[in-house]
Parts: sequence; structure tokens; C-alpha cells
Amino acid sequence: MNSKADVIAISTERAPYPQAKSRWFGSVKRERLRLVFAFYSPDGNEIAMPIASMSAYLKRDFPWVDVINEPILILRDEEKYSPTNYAKMIEAHDADVIAFSVMSPHWYPMEPYFEELKKLMPKLPIVIGGYQAMLSQQQTIENPNIDYICTGDGEYAIGNLVQHLKGTKDGHADGMWEKLIDGEIYESEPHQIGDLASLPFPDYEVFAKEDGFKDVNSSIFGPKGKLVLPVMTGRGCPYRCTYCCNTPILEGWKTKKTFLRKYDPQDMVDELVRLRDKFNVGYFEFWDELFLSNLKFVRAFFALYKEQLGLPFSINSRVEVMNEEFCKTAAEAGCHTIWFGIESGDEEYRAKMLGRKMTNEQVIAAAENCKKAGINRLTFNIVGAPLETAENMRQTLELNKKIAPEHFFFFPYIPLRGTPLYNIAKEEGLLLETKRNLHYLSAANDRQFTLNMKERPELLTAEEYDEICKEMLAFQEANNRLSYSDEETGETSPMTVEDKSFSLVEDPTPRAEAEVEVQLAPVVDDSVQQFTPPPQIATNGKTSLLDSVRGFFRS
Repeated sequence: MNSKADVIAISTERAPYPQAKSRWFGSVKRERLRLVFAFYSPDGNEIAMPIASMSAYLKRDFPWVDVINEPILILRDEEKYSPTNYAKMIEAHDADVIAFSVMSPHWYPMEPYFEELKKLMPKLPIVIGGYQAMLSQQQTIENPNIDYICTGDGEYAIGNLVQHLKGTKDGHADGMWEKLIDGEIYESEPHQIGDLASLPFPDYEVFAKEDGFKDVNSSIFGPKGKLVLPVMTGRGCPYRCTYCCNTPILEGWKTKKTFLRKYDPQDMVDELVRLRDKFNVGYFEFWDELFLSNLKFVRAFFALYKEQLGLPFSINSRVEVMNEEFCKTAAEAGCHTIWFGIESGDEEYRAKMLGRKMTNEQVIAAAENCKKAGINRLTFNIVGAPLETAENMRQTLELNKKIAPEHFFFFPYIPLRGTPLYNIAKEEGLLLETKRNLHYLSAANDRQFTLNMKERPELLTAEEYDEICKEMLAFQEANNRLSYSDEETGETSPMTVEDKSFSLVEDPTPRAEAEVEVQLAPVVDDSVQQFTPPPQIATNGKTSLLDSVRGFFRS
């Protein structure tokens, strides 16, 4: 593909752009434009792949743009990263625009930051992208402090925006919605980039500090004292799980054949070799929504990776594809851990309500194939989903006990607007309309679990939910034993990561229904990355949940 028109689905059926009503067109008069990228990190994570990709594109095609990364690292220093102090940090950058990559769970906590930024710098345009803007467009653009939202792939859109702000390209910033002077919203179609070869590989230097990656929280699964780096071989997932944000995005994709996108295998391996040599990487985590979405790619990639890299790595997969041959080939290439979703131990509920149609027999076989190949297993499980029963939850626990994965995680269901399961919850009257504050971590280690929807006592009482979650927590604490053996030293450093659960807190003031998504990804914690025990700040000698689940909600 040779042009942007080839890789972006756009609509020509829109009203003429009223450029005279734009507050920001041509507002940047100086030669170099200063753009700040930002995201909210309540869990310590300091890597955001969307920002890495947009930064690389800007640096390649718009060398007159100075790219600055300034995430809100609330966990490092709560006072330093308060809304007021953060606004002062951005003011010191003398920025021309600030662009946030936002996940829906972070929306409400971030609103005070937008307010402080506008209060201190009313002439600074604020742009929102990420799943919040993609799936909750109206809620996002209606915030009085937001000027633009990006509702699709962001690379070309951010390029159009910087030209728009400089006034070098007439018309709207295609790929963006813009709030005009009179409050009218000018909408454009979301960009859908179908050819990754048209983009440069992600820019990791934007996250580096003065000492490189030594003080950057990137991930945890890897050898002691070596850098673990997240990477992606492509975008898209062909499955339509009812609870996942991928489903509405896939449904809205104009050209379905371009939704599953992969880099050329050799180009990808060449890039990994470059990253290894440049940053001294010791372990790669593949953050693809589904690593095995293209069998031809995987076969070629594993062969090249084994021959030219051989570093340990971890991937996301599904039990349907985890046959003995795949697991053996992955292990030979260096696969250390496979993350896969079980979600529910009840086959009927899992298929009907969650859109996951594998059988328990397939789950058990896939887990056994991993074990035989010497690959660690990390399972994801959802609890408290719409119309789930107490028996469903118990079957989830029992299935995991039968598998005994090296790492077991369970999460409360969180409604994500636009997904089929959200619609079911709404139709059943289960959504709690007064919930505003999303707490990823249960209240201060009280070991109490709260349903995120209205209770349906005939199916699952609040007491039963709390009781079974505590049983899951006990299994987690007794079972988790994921470890890494450093072949260079022969040392084995066991690492156990505790997971509790998350809860939504009622807001006394009625608000719109909370709309949030769970993007499951590897945990991030620099202390655990080096395989030293995380700080013990919980009571009764328990590791706090904060140290257990860092990085599971990525921007």
C-alpha cells in the first residue's frame, strides 16, 4: 500500500468544515511544535504502546515536532503527580498541545487533571485518544475541558492534528473530532490503518530516562537484572468475546480483511534484534491481543526468532490453538509463559454469555500441552459477570485447581459500553448508575469483595460472591509459583504475585453509568522485575494488592 488513502477507511459524506469556527487552527506560530504525550498510571506501568507508535510516526514524518512523554505516575509520588502539580509540570514544558491515551477505568480519576490544565493554561488544546475516546465518544468530547478526541488509530490522526495546529494544511484534523468555538462538534470517521508496514516500528526512546531503562517500570517476567521489554507483532483479534473492547472495534472495521495485521516475520525479528542490542533486552513480552492470529506468520516467526534471538518470551494465546505441536514449537523458540483466558469454568455459561466456546476438555488439554513443553501457564478468569451464579464461580475455581496453573488471576467483571455483555447487563437492569469512582484495588487490604453490578440474589448473593472470591484468593496465594531460571547463572528465583480483586465505589451523587474496560496485560513492577519480593505493606504479612496487579490496566 502506497498512500494513506489505501490504509484508512474514511467517509466523504460529511458537512463542510467551518474552519473559521476552529479555536485552534493555525494557533501554533513558532517554527517547532511541542507535543506532550501523557497517560495515567495508577499501577506503576511506564510503557504505553500507542504512544510509542505515534511518537515514532511523528519523529519520522514530522521532524519539526518535539515529542515529550510525561505520564502521570501517581504511584511514584502522589504529591508530585497531583492534578495541580502535574499541570505545573506541563506548563514548564511550554507545550503547544497535550495528548492523552486514556482507558475508560482512568477517565474519572483523570478529569481533575484536565480541569487543572485548562485552569492554568486555557490556550493549551487537550486531546484524548485510546479506548475511552473510541468507545465513549460523547462522554469524552462533552467534557468542557476537552478539545479533540481521536476515535480510531492515532498515527495519521496525530499527524493531521499537528499540521492543523500549525495551519499548514487547510481543513479539519482528519481522524479527530473537534469542539468548535460555538460548542458544535465536528466529527470525522475513525482511521483504520490496515498496513503496519506503512508505519515505523514503535519508539521506545520516548520512555527512556537519563539512565536509559534502568529506572523505567516495563514489566516483570524475565531474568534477574535484565530488561524486560513489551513488543507487538501486529494488531487485531478475530474473536468476538462479549466482554471485550475488541468486539465493537472489529464490528466497526470497514475492511475486515485488514483487521488482523502482522509485520513481516523477518522485519519483526530484525527489529527485535535491534532492540536487544540497543537496550540490552533480556526478555520480550508480546502484547498482541492474540499472538497466534496468523498461523503462517507464527511458524515463520518462531523459526527466525529461535535462530536469530533465542531470548525467553511470553505471549497471549487461546486454548483452541494450544495443541501439542504449537506448544512444543513455542517452547523451542524460547517461550517461557503463555497467558490464556479461561474466564468461567462452566462451559454453557462461558459459551452463551461470554462468547468463549471452548470446552473444559480443551482447556485442560491446552494446559497439559504447555506443561509438557515446559511452558508456564498464567490463566485469566472473570467473576461477578451478568447472570453468573454461585455455582458458575465455584466451577471456575475447580477448573483452575484441576489445571494448577503456575499463575492464577481472577478479576471482577467491569461493564464496557459498546460490548454485547454490557448490553445484556443493561437489558437485565444490572448496571449501577451511581458508580463514578473506579477502584482497581479493593479497599486497603480489607479482603472484602464487592459485586460491580446490582445483586441478583436468586443467582448469586453478595455474601456468596465475597465468600467464593476469598476461596479464590486462598488458592491464588497457595498455588502461584511462577519462576524463572537464569541459564547463565543457574539460579532460580521464585516469584509469587498475589491478586485480590477490584471494586467500584458508590458515588453519592448520581452520575451516568460507568463505562470501563479491562485490558488484561502483564503485571508491571520494577521491584518484581528483578525477582525480589515486592514491598510488604499489607497487614498480616500479606503483600498488598497494589504490588500484585500493576500494569493490568494499560493505556
